[in-house]
Amino acid sequence: MKIFALIAIIIFAFHNSASADNERNFYTLNRQNGLSDNCIWQLLQLGDGRMVSVTPHSVDIFDGQGITTVEIDTSMYMTILLYNGATHIFADPNQLLWIKQWQHLYCIDLKTLTQRKFDDWDSYDFYIDGNGETWLLKPGKLCAVNSNRILDLSKIDGVLQDVVSSDGQIFTFWDSGLLAVFDDDGNFAYQTAAYSGDSIRLYNKTSLVVSGPDTKLYQVRTGEGGSILMSFDVDNRTWQKILSGSFMMHTLTLTPSNFIYITTSDGYIKIDAKTLEQQQFSTLFLPDGTALSTGINTVCSDREGGIWLGTYNNGLLYSSPLSGLFDTQPLDIEVEPILTAVYMHGRPLQTGAEYDGKVLLEFAPPYIENLVFKHSENSPAFQFSTMNYVRPRETFYRYRFSGGDNQEHILSADSSGNYVNDKGIFYFPLVALSPGSYTLEVAASTNPNNWQNAKIKTITFIIESPWWQTKIAYLFYAMILAAGLAAGLNIYRRRERNSQEGEKHENKNCEDNSNEDHSHENINREYESREDMPLESPTPAPKSEPSAQEKEFMARATSLVEQHLSDSQYGVEQLAADLCMERTGLYKKLTAMIQQSPVAFIRSIRLHRAAAMIAQKECSISEISERTGFGSVSYFSKCFQKEFGCKPSEYGEGQHYDLRIDTRK
Repeated sequence: MKIFALIAIIIFAFHNSASADNERNFYTLNRQNGLSDNCIWQLLQLGDGRMVSVTPHSVDIFDGQGITTVEIDTSMYMTILLYNGATHIFADPNQLLWIKQWQHLYCIDLKTLTQRKFDDWDSYDFYIDGNGETWLLKPGKLCAVNSNRILDLSKIDGVLQDVVSSDGQIFTFWDSGLLAVFDDDGNFAYQTAAYSGDSIRLYNKTSLVVSGPDTKLYQVRTGEGGSILMSFDVDNRTWQKILSGSFMMHTLTLTPSNFIYITTSDGYIKIDAKTLEQQQFSTLFLPDGTALSTGINTVCSDREGGIWLGTYNNGLLYSSPLSGLFDTQPLDIEVEPILTAVYMHGRPLQTGAEYDGKVLLEFAPPYIENLVFKHSENSPAFQFSTMNYVRPRETFYRYRFSGGDNQEHILSADSSGNYVNDKGIFYFPLVALSPGSYTLEVAASTNPNNWQNAKIKTITFIIESPWWQTKIAYLFYAMILAAGLAAGLNIYRRRERNSQEGEKHENKNCEDNSNEDHSHENINREYESREDMPLESPTPAPKSEPSAQEKEFMARATSLVEQHLSDSQYGVEQLAADLCMERTGLYKKLTAMIQQSPVAFIRSIRLHRAAAMIAQKECSISEISERTGFGSVSYFSKCFQKEFGCKPSEYGEGQHYDLRIDTRK
């Protein structure tokens, strides 16, 4: 889309009126302003006010701010054999633009700005009436696409050229000058002829019909005899000839003020539809003073009564009967806000283009109603314009945004913030929006005190949450948390089970050793109580010094236990395996060397290491119990008190790790 200075098109330097002198002054819109071609074949104003111009190779759409061009692929046409006229364009309610050109029919999708072709096309001609109904001409009948009505044409001679709906009736115009009328249900009502005899041959080539506000239909017909302009009174069913001549009348339009404009090979003709007074404009003057006397091809009237002329080599010419730039009278015309662009990061988004693998604008901006942006696309901007050709600076906008204070605000070019510029363009930027849904409502008017008939453009858009804040992500987090809790619970249960089994095993060993100690104490007491007990105890057998191999074995066994000190599962089986021995062999060797079972040997090393850690006062009793491989604090205290004669909390300083190896033989 090309941006250009709209103000140069629509602002007049002096007061325009309906007089002949002033009306001949037109302003230009050409290739320098963004048109794709200076040759204009046909013009049409869309329902939202935008102007469409057809050139030999493209369609240009002017939205009051810029021009969008859609190239025409001449190979993508549908055949309509019975249409032999020049360019004729229609717009249907489905936002499709239809272009008829000498037995060819082209279709442009205005929403997607693409050309379409229907492969199952089987119509001889194509029409769209004033009610938006599409009609297809087939052998002996005329078929309505939307309402499924069928008009029987089998008894009417000639070639159908135009179809118009008005006041609940369907008017069909034929190349013979015949008018056949049907009621709204498709039943034949009556027929009448505009002329007869030689006139049929003179004006049988083309037809162009427009509806007037006074229950009249106006028709221009051309042929080898020149052109003729007639009117048909629907109420009285009568024809009236308004103008005829050997010159060629190209196109016809009717203004809201009931003036007829006809372009000819020599300028254009303006006719008062009420008085039939005529004015001929053979020479037009451009803003630079250039006189233009030829090359005018087509004409179109806009809603405000402004006149658009299409030329063969000078682009578009525009003139308006409304007040000029320096007029102090208030301007009160109906305008409609048109969304002309959507910006992201300061650049306009293109229709149908992909951004990060996603199409943000599926339709052209004027047709956008709903948008979805990623969380990184949270700073969009929206641009609006109106088709206020006369004094764009006097365009007022009223907006309400749900993401702000949700209050209505009225802005113009004189408002602070520079949201509306001198060309009547409203630019509304948004910055760093949070994820959520938003609604922007915009209306436009040339009178800030009159909003009764203002049309509201509503845009709803969503800023998506980042993936880590989506529902799927939260579900994933919940699954991970549940799995973690289940795993933690499983580990806790397994450790508790192993701790209980270890405590039972250790308690059994402690009970066995306790029973053995008690038996020795009882025997000693028994010997001490005997009267014949000798005065001195017998001397124990001398202990032999351990060998180097025994010392090495004990050092290795002690080191293995200390390496697995915190592993409560490390027991006799693991120690024997690490020493490459059988459990019974380990038991025999330890009892022979130090008179301790393997269980007592492992427990003694754990307890002496615990005693050393208590003496250093670096950890709590519970931490020491865990670090030295005891399943519970209570079990640790019980074994500690048995080993050292006091509780862990009562253990005094000066104690040290001392494991003596008894090699008594």
